[in-house]
Amino acid sequence: MKSLTSLSNGGNGNSPPPGVVGLNVLPPEVVGLNVNGSSCSLKRKRPAKIEIPSVLQEICTDIFKGSDTQVQYDNTVCLSDSGIGVFSLKGKKKFMEDAHKIFSNSDKKKKFFGVYDGHGGTKAAEFVVDNLHLKILEMLENCPEDKAKEEAIKAGYLKTDEEFLKQGLGSGACCVTAMIEGQKMVVSNLGDCRAVLCRGGMAEALTTDHRAGQEDERKRIEDKGGYVEIHRGTWRVHGILSVSRSIGDAHLKDWVLAEPDTKVICLTPDMEYLVLASDGLWDEVGNQEAVDIVTRSCSSEKKQQLMGASLNQNSNVHDCLITSPLSKSPRVSLVKSKRRHHPTSQKKTAHRKQNEDGFGCENESPPSKARRISLVNQAKIRSPFSENENDLNEKPATSCGLLAACKELVSLAVTRGSMDDITVMIIDLNHYRS
Repeated sequence: MKSLTSLSNGGNGNSPPPGVVGLNVLPPEVVGLNVNGSSCSLKRKRPAKIEIPSVLQEICTDIFKGSDTQVQYDNTVCLSDSGIGVFSLKGKKKFMEDAHKIFSNSDKKKKFFGVYDGHGGTKAAEFVVDNLHLKILEMLENCPEDKAKEEAIKAGYLKTDEEFLKQGLGSGACCVTAMIEGQKMVVSNLGDCRAVLCRGGMAEALTTDHRAGQEDERKRIEDKGGYVEIHRGTWRVHGILSVSRSIGDAHLKDWVLAEPDTKVICLTPDMEYLVLASDGLWDEVGNQEAVDIVTRSCSSEKKQQLMGASLNQNSNVHDCLITSPLSKSPRVSLVKSKRRHHPTSQKKTAHRKQNEDGFGCENESPPSKARRISLVNQAKIRSPFSENENDLNEKPATSCGLLAACKELVSLAVTRGSMDDITVMIIDLNHYRS
């Protein structure tokens, strides 16, 4: 068999074969053929390495002495207690940087709630969880006046920030907190965590987001010698941080303050729920939309409570009718109805045995005094609700409804594309108002 090289030269290597005109023949070294003609496999050569230029990246915040040790958290955190529900979900970040705090002081008069959104590491949020409420309560001692309370909470925030900066860490945390004492509620925030009040079914934002793109915040930063520019489609302080206030962020501390906005609110009966959440929720879900979901979920839970209470009340009345030794007429009528349903004596006997502990058989003699007392105790145990319907309506929504609302809000934000960590805390104000 002739090699491809000899065929391409008409067999003698000097002229092309008959019928082939203008055939340009490349040297075998270029074509990549084996010169000896023993193999026609192509040689595979690795291409030259392509150098990709580095692109602009955000400046790493933890460049100071020490470092934030990243701690792995669970993907979700659920918490439900009487009058409160919390749900957290880790986003696309490697580590969960959201946190929350629920705390009551020793005399239970002050109830503290907080949601924290960390960035650049977990240490700032962890430090805030452990210290902010303690600093605030410490500063609030002997502060009866509302104006003094605002200044005390401001001092608590600033003291927490000061002590965190001493650790030399560059991470930061946004905060939203609420403290309830009697008929007063004090709400504060740093950054883009937000507090939304449900008042008569209508949403009312109690805080204003601190973002670099806000006109007043940008002017404040520029007046102090800093600047704000757009990076990755968002206004940022020095092109790095999108929020203009936080705890931590030592490299930007001259412009990123830890001074919160604070307001004191007198609680009224039409104030139903308070929603505290990180920006992972608010970037995708509107204030009124969130309130609508909360009220719908909790209203459904209250309806179930009412239905359960009604069934329990009816059951208690029935037990009293058939077991009271003085109520002969109702007992006779019930016996007749039972006879229609159980015509045979065998079914009566079986029914008697099944109801022996409940004393519900009409054919038996009236129970003794001791047995009547036992029955009353059983009825009390069976009925966890008040017999007064008005008292029931005044009870707060159970934690199941609050937690269900938290989960629904987080799910809605994720469905709409949120990739951030999300924490939602819902407080039933009727439960904590004294």
